[in-house]
Amino acid sequence: MKKKLLLLSLVLVLVFTVTACGNGGGGGGGADGGPEFTIRFAHAENEYTATAMGVRVFQRLVEEYSEGRIAVEVHGAMALGDERQILESVIMGQLEAGLIMSALMTTYLPNWDVSDLPFAFVDRDDWTAKISGELGDLLAEEAREINLHILNFFDGGFRAIANNVRPVYQLSDLAGMDTRVGQSPLLLAIHSALGTNPIAMAFGEIYTGLQLGTIEAVETAIIYIVDGNFHEVTDYLTLTNTTALQMITMMNLDFYNSLPPDLQAVIDRATAETFIEQRRLAIELDIEALEIISNAGVQIHTPSAAFMQEMKDVTAGVVEEFRAGIDPRLIELVGF
Repeated sequence: MKKKLLLLSLVLVLVFTVTACGNGGGGGGGADGGPEFTIRFAHAENEYTATAMGVRVFQRLVEEYSEGRIAVEVHGAMALGDERQILESVIMGQLEAGLIMSALMTTYLPNWDVSDLPFAFVDRDDWTAKISGELGDLLAEEAREINLHILNFFDGGFRAIANNVRPVYQLSDLAGMDTRVGQSPLLLAIHSALGTNPIAMAFGEIYTGLQLGTIEAVETAIIYIVDGNFHEVTDYLTLTNTTALQMITMMNLDFYNSLPPDLQAVIDRATAETFIEQRRLAIELDIEALEIISNAGVQIHTPSAAFMQEMKDVTAGVVEEFRAGIDPRLIELVGF
């Protein structure tokens, strides 16, 4: 009887070991000299954006600091699904890590709307200071409720409006313009207040939409205008800067917790250094992108102080509407 129990125990140990080694992101043991852990990191972007480049920085640093114990496989350009699919896959542990627009987090956590409130951030420095402090800490802590470990808040730039109808010098010039916005109720509400006809549309559909006239304008950050080649099918760009296009990198919390403490420290170190480098890349690429857009013949306009005030005035009601669903402490931290 004892021999049978011993044999059964050995079989169970063998089955468990084989299963653990076969998991996509789990420890691989490293017995063959390969990595102990593999992180599949998915995003929907092309390699040109500062956020996609930030993922590559993270990959390099993690592999370097772990001395090969962690391998990071980057799957970009929607190879493993769009941003919503990436978010769901990371939450469920079907993927170890991903990059998404932070506005999508509001599907599960309404407090995350705070980052997209109109004019919550004055400029890049203001955004960096706030998201690097208590605001970012509180948002990251809340993400743990849906099994996510937030790695980084990435700088995607500030949103602008490119269109192929007319130059935009004042609020009335936006009236009725069919405008693609990000897939977020808050972003739709902001554009309704601005007077456009907002249309939620996936990023991959924008270029064709502008070509065919399904939409007349697109609101996104400067770098994404170039990334999507929207400067080829638009004539005017207005630097409205209503909201920061905040991107996040995230990791499945169970996976992060499964790492030994020394490798968690590797992830944390790589995360901190990536934030600094990614922000530098974002600033450089914005300058480059504006030059590309201008050379394509697109007229670039910076709103006057009066136009900016108009936009702030008409979107003030949106802030009041959405603040009811957001923790008052977060509202305070962004300055409302």
